[in-house]
Amino acid sequence: MDRFKIFTIGLLILLLFAGCKTGMPPGTPQEEIQNVERALLEGKWKEVETYSEKLLVKEPDNAVVHFVLSIAYYMSGKYGLQENQYRWVLKDQQSMDAVVAWCENLVQRFPQNYYARFLLGSAYPVRDEMEKATETYKMAIEINPNVADAYVGLGTIYLDDEQVAEAIKYFKKAIEINPIYVVAYLNLGGAYEYNDQIDEAIASYEKALEINPQVVSAYVSLGDLYLKKGDRDKAIKAYKKIMELEPNSELSTYAKEEIEKAQRGQ
Repeated sequence: MDRFKIFTIGLLILLLFAGCKTGMPPGTPQEEIQNVERALLEGKWKEVETYSEKLLVKEPDNAVVHFVLSIAYYMSGKYGLQENQYRWVLKDQQSMDAVVAWCENLVQRFPQNYYARFLLGSAYPVRDEMEKATETYKMAIEINPNVADAYVGLGTIYLDDEQVAEAIKYFKKAIEINPIYVVAYLNLGGAYEYNDQIDEAIASYEKALEINPQVVSAYVSLGDLYLKKGDRDKAIKAYKKIMELEPNSELSTYAKEEIEKAQRGQ
């Protein structure tokens, strides 16, 4: 299931809290911490991004702030930046435990806040506590059934557990609520691909790229699927887009190799 991780990893979410109990060093400015928390609880991700970037100028090694910023990038569709920031939370067990502990604290303080529940549901998978994650996402949906994020979270859990029909149901529900939710289309494409529903998977990835043409992972999937269908021209076009967007990356090297294979008729 590794190919799905690129779409789901951004859903492992942490929150920043007020005062020294936030997981921040004691010197972290109180007002800035409160600004981040307020913006997160209101789902104002652009503000979270701004405040977190400012905090990192002062505390460049603060893993918590890196993680919060990764979520802000994720919510803004900046998936490459998100992935770079997210690595900080997985650097050691202490950091991973902090994710769950602080999210639980947030729910204790704001039990009826949708984003508090959503964030906790997204934190539990850091410690592979999937049953707790499922429960908490469902609580978030009970609080507000008209926000798409928790449905995607549930879908990723079911997909990782290979319950593909359930996953597809939740991804489709997220898209129904938010028709321009790129990650929902990416995951839906992954679920269809797992089921070997190639045409449906292609349609989902194409829709994601229609909304955001900068998502490199979608071009990788499209290239592979078009090759599987025997449509070399479309596969080469998708791979060339990878090389254009990330010319010096490992994915670009992969794309170049696949183009050469396609041109040789392999």
